[in-house]
Amino acid sequence: MSTAASHRTPISTQPAAWRWLRRHLIAVIAVKLVLLILLYALFFSPAHRPDVDADAVAHRLESSAR
Repeated sequence: MSTAASHRTPISTQPAAWRWLRRHLIAVIAVKLVLLILLYALFFSPAHRPDVDADAVAHRLESSAR
C-alpha cells in the first residue's frame, strides 16, 4: 500500500530552496527600502518644501487671474 508521503519530494531539498527564496526576498525588500529612503531624502524631505504662510495664500486666493 503506497501513501501520499512516498510521492512527495524529500524534506532535505525543500529547506535549501526556502532559504534561498527567503534570502532573495529580504535582499529585494532591503534594496526597495533603501531606494524609498533615498527618494524621500532627495525629493520629499522638509528641506525641499516651499515656505507658505497665511498671507501668501490669502494674496493668491484674492488676486484675480486676468
